[in-house]
Amino acid sequence: MTFRPSDLKLLAMIRIKLIAMGALVLALSTQAASAQDNSSDESTIVVTGQLEEAEEQVETLTRTITRRPRSGKPLARRYDGICIGVFGMSENFAHVLMGRIEENARALGIGVMDGGCQANTIIAFTPDSRKEIERLRKEEPWLFKTLLDYEYNRILRGNGAAQSWQSTKLKGANGMEFATVMMGSPPREVQVNKQPVASNIAEQVRVDVEGSIVVFDSAYVPGKTVEQLADYATMRLFAPTEDTLVDGGGEIETILSLFAQDDMPPKGLTHFDRAYLNALYALPVTAGGAALDDATWSAYRKSNPELEIEQPADD
Repeated sequence: MTFRPSDLKLLAMIRIKLIAMGALVLALSTQAASAQDNSSDESTIVVTGQLEEAEEQVETLTRTITRRPRSGKPLARRYDGICIGVFGMSENFAHVLMGRIEENARALGIGVMDGGCQANTIIAFTPDSRKEIERLRKEEPWLFKTLLDYEYNRILRGNGAAQSWQSTKLKGANGMEFATVMMGSPPREVQVNKQPVASNIAEQVRVDVEGSIVVFDSAYVPGKTVEQLADYATMRLFAPTEDTLVDGGGEIETILSLFAQDDMPPKGLTHFDRAYLNALYALPVTAGGAALDDATWSAYRKSNPELEIEQPADD
């Protein structure tokens, strides 16, 4: 086939247009890829910011609700089984309340004693919780014998809806009772930790919760479900938590705000509450209060997959 000069000129123009179109397509593809990369980077920045904000809120709320242990002492926890006693509530509701608390206890690895046991975990409902606490202190002082003055005073903090405290005992980290020995002149009794394990890092002791009490003020109970009351009591009975909060931790909810919120309080233990309890009972027995902040955040993050940032695949 023979091409005329005009045909060759037309072919050359077509070739130039095709090259130009190819360059345009390549440029657009590069821009799209760049825009996608930028969008991915921006998304990562947003998610990272949300993650840091959530971490700050969780750790702030953890510090706010936790009654810090005495200087140099570990966090108090339940090691032995519980035996629940409920006072001031109808029998039917009391059984539901007890069942829910026992279920929460088992989830934490806390044992539940059989029927006929002596109550060491008490929930009471009374017309005036603060007056009831004062009465008990006068008539049943043994209930408060392990408390220092400042520990008794903080029982009465909060809005008066519920008062709570725990009776604790210092033991060796292995659960052994301290030995009583006579020392000095004149001789006097001294409690000595005879645990054979030595450590230069931390004192080898733990703090056992041997009894815990929550006293609800009946005036604040109407409108609350038995499940809400049981889960609130769980947080007060099994953990060294402060009274109800006026302000929560930003968007992080807790059942401890049950009596502080007028609108929609949590229906039960929240993601934060479960993370807090699981973290507390997973820590080493010698762990102090500062360890609970990071542990709660770690447990909270693991229980909320949406907080995890997807890592890019390796090339």
